[in-house]
Amino acid sequence: MANTKPIGVAYEDQQLDGAVMGKTGGTASFYGLTPIAQAAAITAVTNTASGTELATAINAIRTALKNIGITA
Repeated sequence: MANTKPIGVAYEDQQLDGAVMGKTGGTASFYGLTPIAQAAAITAVTNTASGTELATAINAIRTALKNIGITA
């Protein structure tokens, strides 16, 4: 069944495959993945960070993007 809500209106609709947008505790996903809750905060790195710290931060970002379907 097609969505009948106007574009740009925040709402909770079961036809969004379980995703809940626009409210605390909401979930999201892309490309048909199961909607998940927002990823935990990723620790910011400083300009004095070691290679290991940078790799950890990059891997955390990659994992968060992969979990919601932005990248494979």
